[in-house]
Amino acid sequence: MPETLQTITPDMVIHDVVTKYPATVKIFHGHGLPCTACSVGARESIAGGARTHRFSPEKLDLLVKDLNAVIKGEPVSVAPKKAPVGRGIPINVLGGGDANRPIKQVIAIMSGKGGVGKSLVTGLLAVSLRRQGQRVGILDGDITGPSIARMFGTTGHPTKTANGGIEPLKSKGGVKVMSMNMFLENESDPVVWRGPMVSSAIKQFYSDVDWGQLDYLLVDLPPGTSDAPMTVMQALPVDGVVIVSSPQMLATMVVMKCVHMVRHLKGTIVGVVENMSYFETPNNERYEIFGPSNATELVSVTGAPLLGQLPIDPALTSLCDSGRVEEYYSEAYEALAANFVNTLKIKR
Repeated sequence: MPETLQTITPDMVIHDVVTKYPATVKIFHGHGLPCTACSVGARESIAGGARTHRFSPEKLDLLVKDLNAVIKGEPVSVAPKKAPVGRGIPINVLGGGDANRPIKQVIAIMSGKGGVGKSLVTGLLAVSLRRQGQRVGILDGDITGPSIARMFGTTGHPTKTANGGIEPLKSKGGVKVMSMNMFLENESDPVVWRGPMVSSAIKQFYSDVDWGQLDYLLVDLPPGTSDAPMTVMQALPVDGVVIVSSPQMLATMVVMKCVHMVRHLKGTIVGVVENMSYFETPNNERYEIFGPSNATELVSVTGAPLLGQLPIDPALTSLCDSGRVEEYYSEAYEALAANFVNTLKIKR
């Protein structure tokens, strides 16, 4: 007996659909939904993938109609496209994406190593960019260990917008922030989730949040090279990656794993930041507490410029703990932001 065809509906998981009906792969790609080639994206529903790619309800309906048509051997509305091999959503080349998209640049702040100050670099880069008049948002991708909300002193729970999306909280300085801690009753409550749930939350923070018009969306990522970084690199339109390290040789070794992951996923490293490079006393004596700089090695390996070497500053720690990071001023961080913007202009 011939197999009874099951009607494909938006709530079905993409992986399950393409596994049962391989012909649907080309239809997904014909409609601009490449989640079938992404180990993360393929595990969500058709509706979820469409939401991530900002499909209109009408476009989603047409996709589902074509999926059902192709498994029945009927005509479809789009020209089927072959799926790319071993890749998820193509990462945008700087300046090569849609010039009219609301978020001009999506930049991931990564390391691979914990404790090197990714969140600090993300936060102060955002602050410095705002001082330049840039429109900036921060997506806190560290779902299980978020710190951005505390750093900026953003309190309260996000509300829904008139469009049905999530309204990000705004700091005193005008930085838009979205972090998991905003959804918890107490900021110390643990988020005990497995990888797929973490990945889903990150994608929702991008697709379901009404970010509005932004010049930069900075994505602060947790350490490692697994679920969260992979989701960002494969399911978000990342324009570039900033690598954060520290002088310690052990940190550099682990950071290299992150560099290799970005290359494997065809990402673009736009710059390197060495945090905790030195400590300067009130008498202007300079000490390299964690040893001599390894920044030259990272620059050589990545082929990306050194955006800055940042000092250890106890005053900054106090401001971050009290949610007043925007009150901090440092020539080193202002120079970092200037180098960052200039580098992106050159790469365009």
